[in-house]
Amino acid sequence: MKINQHLYLVFGGYLKRIGIDNFSNIKSLEYVGIYDSLSEAKKVWKSKSIKNIDYANKKFKVIPLFNLFDPSEKIFDYLKKLENLKIKVDSLTFDLDDDLFNIVKKLKKQNAGAGVVINKKKLRGIVTERDIIRVISKKKNKAFETKVKNFMTKKVIYININDTLINALEILKSSGFRHLPIYDDKNIKYYGILSYKDFLLGNIY
Repeated sequence: MKINQHLYLVFGGYLKRIGIDNFSNIKSLEYVGIYDSLSEAKKVWKSKSIKNIDYANKKFKVIPLFNLFDPSEKIFDYLKKLENLKIKVDSLTFDLDDDLFNIVKKLKKQNAGAGVVINKKKLRGIVTERDIIRVISKKKNKAFETKVKNFMTKKVIYININDTLINALEILKSSGFRHLPIYDDKNIKYYGILSYKDFLLGNIY
């Protein structure tokens, strides 16, 4: 996706435990600033870290604010925006009779972490790394011959094309899943998968 501006947030606070990035009091976090270059943000982060070097449980972080989105934006509009930018969401599909060997090949070829099982246009299941690990540990040498219909997750949590991005994020957080299919059950159409990584703002420092 073409990004018009890169922004970086620098902030800090006291940790609950040294070595684990869980801040003890969110309300007392120290806001340092937002910068439009990584080099400037890094310089400020380094300066603040050095000044607080005597406080082992105080840590400063740099967060990239690349993935800013309008919480009320409809998924349909979001996909249109990506389409205009010539960006495709993961939309890998499997047949009910695909075996694990072919599924792994397809996932590797598409560099995808998940895919859905479609039969007669209807969403029948989803396959993720968890499902693959589960069937391999259970079937061992015979795992790669196992049909997807025998190990896919059949109870699929999905989001409608007319829902909002913020609802998609809330579903991912509450369910504990990392992949959320976009499916229009009214018109029986599958659009692709939103993943947790689409929303994550990872730490740089």
